[in-house]
Amino acid sequence: MRIGFIGGGNMATALISSLFASRHSIDRVQVADPGIAAREYLQKRWPVACYENAGDAIKGMDAIVLAIKPQVLPLVLEEIKDLVTDKQLIISIVAGIPTSQIAAHLNSSPPIVRTMPNTPALIGLGITGMYARVNCNLAQRELTQNLMESAGEVVWLDKENLLDVVTALSGSGPAYFYYLVESLRNAGTRLGLPAEVAAKLALHTAHGASAMAVQSDADVTELRRRVTTKGGTTEAAMEQLFTGNFEQLIDQAITAATRRGQELAESGAQS
Repeated sequence: MRIGFIGGGNMATALISSLFASRHSIDRVQVADPGIAAREYLQKRWPVACYENAGDAIKGMDAIVLAIKPQVLPLVLEEIKDLVTDKQLIISIVAGIPTSQIAAHLNSSPPIVRTMPNTPALIGLGITGMYARVNCNLAQRELTQNLMESAGEVVWLDKENLLDVVTALSGSGPAYFYYLVESLRNAGTRLGLPAEVAAKLALHTAHGASAMAVQSDADVTELRRRVTTKGGTTEAAMEQLFTGNFEQLIDQAITAATRRGQELAESGAQS
């Protein structure tokens, strides 16, 4: 499968690296990026063809991956609107932009899959939410899934607007997780631990607990209960989180992020 990437940033680089690791014919990959440094970096690592202009990178490609920032998308779509054919699959990893907006800027009707990965995809541990328009066939869905699975797990959604929730939960989720680790570290330091010790304890506790939850057959609620001994230290800590409405705060955070994503999509559609 011939794949043309528009954008040679971190996410595109992660996917190209994964394709190479999975023995995909890397010479069937082309990349467009206006930055000469980005192009030189990619060509030094892999035998990929790199171009300055998007139009040059998508000619003859079976799939086109839009790996660019939302504010750049209108310019790119203007450049390629007459070049994209109905047979070329478009895979968008552009945050917050609905497929209808992409389709409206093209002079053809290609199948479009919208994806929402998160930053752990950069190390092959991501999770990606995906939505396919009705004109995508099974082979095109499988191609997209294979591509995104090279960077982690995937989930399919039947309704595109649910990608706003995916963005709020897993797209922005690493930031919430980092903040929790940051808070654990700061609390340990305040209570007397050396800063580097508190940081290591917090980070490895988070890493181990996450890995254990992923590998376990038990639900995270059950795993939490197993750690929480009656009358013990964990229960004392959990009582503070319950009293402080920790779950409600998380709910409010996810709701706010979802709402903001919807607002950004609406403002983008109107521009």
